[in-house]
Amino acid sequence: MVNWYKNLYVGDTAKKKQKKWMRRIENKKAVPGVWLLTLPSSQQNNLDVIPADLLLQPAVRRNCPMIVGLAVSREEAFELVEAIALETYRETGEVKIREWLLNRIEGCE
Repeated sequence: MVNWYKNLYVGDTAKKKQKKWMRRIENKKAVPGVWLLTLPSSQQNNLDVIPADLLLQPAVRRNCPMIVGLAVSREEAFELVEAIALETYRETGEVKIREWLLNRIEGCE
């Protein structure tokens, strides 16, 4: 099962078919051109940006961290990273995206 962030960040272009792509990802179907932002796999990174089709590989899917963003292109994915970084900076005065998102996730539970 894929773990989605409750307040998922979605690119402007991706909003049109967000539910369709999320459903396809959940059902292990290919979604060419769709990119995901996930909590980082390394403590040193802020976010990971991966093509959604990587989740077709069982090992990647099984170890996939929480998905926090959905975009239609790599460019849109990096625009989302920038938007998240700006939001993080506005709220905390720092760009520690990973910690900020984890705090928000814990606050929702």
